[in-house]
Amino acid sequence: MHVTQTIDEKATEASYLVSYRIAQAGEAHTIAENLIKPCVLDITKCILDEKSAKHLSTVPLSNNTVSRRIHDLASYVKQELVARLQKTRFALQMDESTDVTGLAILLDIVRYPYERYFEEDMLMCSPLPTNTTGEEIFNKINIFFKENNLSWNDCIDICTDGAKAMTGKTAGAVSRIKSKAPNCSSSHSILHKQVLAMKQMPSNLKLVMDEVVKTINFIKSRPLQSRLFSLLCEDYGSKHKTLLLHTEVRWLSRGKTLTRLFELRAELQMFLSADTVSFNLKDRLYDKTSLFRLSFMADIFQKLNELNLSLQGKQTTVFQAYSKITTFKRKLDFWIICVGKREIESFTSLNEFVSDNDSEMFQYDVFE
Repeated sequence: MHVTQTIDEKATEASYLVSYRIAQAGEAHTIAENLIKPCVLDITKCILDEKSAKHLSTVPLSNNTVSRRIHDLASYVKQELVARLQKTRFALQMDESTDVTGLAILLDIVRYPYERYFEEDMLMCSPLPTNTTGEEIFNKINIFFKENNLSWNDCIDICTDGAKAMTGKTAGAVSRIKSKAPNCSSSHSILHKQVLAMKQMPSNLKLVMDEVVKTINFIKSRPLQSRLFSLLCEDYGSKHKTLLLHTEVRWLSRGKTLTRLFELRAELQMFLSADTVSFNLKDRLYDKTSLFRLSFMADIFQKLNELNLSLQGKQTTVFQAYSKITTFKRKLDFWIICVGKREIESFTSLNEFVSDNDSEMFQYDVFE
């Protein structure tokens, strides 16, 4: 059946579509009226005619209208998600973190079967204005469940980062949830397990990591030094112009930070060797043992990043994840054998470093 829309109905639909794109891009709501609409009218006048532009001028895109449209879209998405969860079982992933303003925020991701696939959606994002205890975390999500008529009996698993507020035996959020959902299991995020494993990094590799962080902070924490380093990289046509800060809570941070610094090692050597720069670790960039270990760590963490990225995704199942992790463990055994034989073709950065310096690997050992 063909439905004919009026000009007003088409204008309203266009307003929702534009508001949706603004929300996706995270732009200010005023951009619609101040930039998007004038640009569209200019294009229409040039390509089509004044009459078409007049029709487009009726599309409501004021700041308040865009805010209203985005709120309507968010409400619809929430209603649709709640309706799906009321009809099926689901698993939760909870994380409490603090943003740059110091505000504690509780994030809840829900995973559930829908039609023939598994879906992942943001269930709630709520601030924790006072304490970040297990009781406060549980109360926040429990109130959400009650307001939206969701049953705890449908929750079959809870994944957390292993923090005390989450996993405490008596007062933890997981324990409180299990008291409401006796059949619910709990699991520990694999990414946070890796973070914990990194605490046991060999001392020689940890020293290199600490020196990398200090080197980056020396440049990034000083605006003048950062600008001068960017200009140097630009003058030499470098692949990158800035270093990347390392953040413990960012699970891709180590691999990206180490790889970027290794790729800019020549530029760093030139920059830090200047008489105007006083940095007590500048000699480490000329130490072949340190650079050897740096290249090795950059490769290993890059491979871990690739594994972790492959484990992400709405359609990834536990069977696929298990298969990928098992394969990676086999690769680790293979790489250990290769390193023992001094065969390093699997390690891009390490192989590049050894080739460029005509170095004998036997005089450096990252494991000692």
